[in-house]
Amino acid sequence: MATNDEKLNKFYLAINHYAEEQRKKIEQEVAEFKQKELDETEVSVLAEAYRLIQKEMAEMRNGISREMAQREMNDRRKLLEKRKKITEEVFERAAKSLNEFTQKSDYSHLLQKFAGELSKTFHKPGTVLFIKKDDQKYQELIQQAFGSDCTFKIDADIHIGGIRAYNSEMGIVADETLDSMLEDQLEWFEENSGMAVV
Repeated sequence: MATNDEKLNKFYLAINHYAEEQRKKIEQEVAEFKQKELDETEVSVLAEAYRLIQKEMAEMRNGISREMAQREMNDRRKLLEKRKKITEEVFERAAKSLNEFTQKSDYSHLLQKFAGELSKTFHKPGTVLFIKKDDQKYQELIQQAFGSDCTFKIDADIHIGGIRAYNSEMGIVADETLDSMLEDQLEWFEENSGMAVV
């Protein structure tokens, strides 16, 4: 009987040994499966984190670009406003200086010069010379310098001084006013003042 017990014992040992090997094999397969799943999850999480980081960085870059563009636009607007203000101040001072000049005796000589120049173009009768109200006192002087028959009208659009001429028969108008001369300088001033907004 001892042999049967030995055989039975050997059989149990063999079964236990086989069961232990199977258990170790299953544990190893489970561990490998877990590791594989962890590795895949880790790769997936890292890829997702990378995508999120890239998305956040792109949004930050876009936000910074928008903010910089907005700041640049605001700065440009401020510069344009400042440039406009400076231009207005310069032209207000120039208009004031020209108005002061119209109070001096040299102004009458300028009106005579303008009338002489206009007479070269307006040689047919019917010419109307437009002047500002304060220049009515120079009508006779202007008439002599013009040399031809003309009539005078007050023009409320002439604020500084000078003469504007019109002849309906000839169909032409000429402007020798200080107002228009000053206005013509605006474009030159903007191009040459060095205040360009780039």
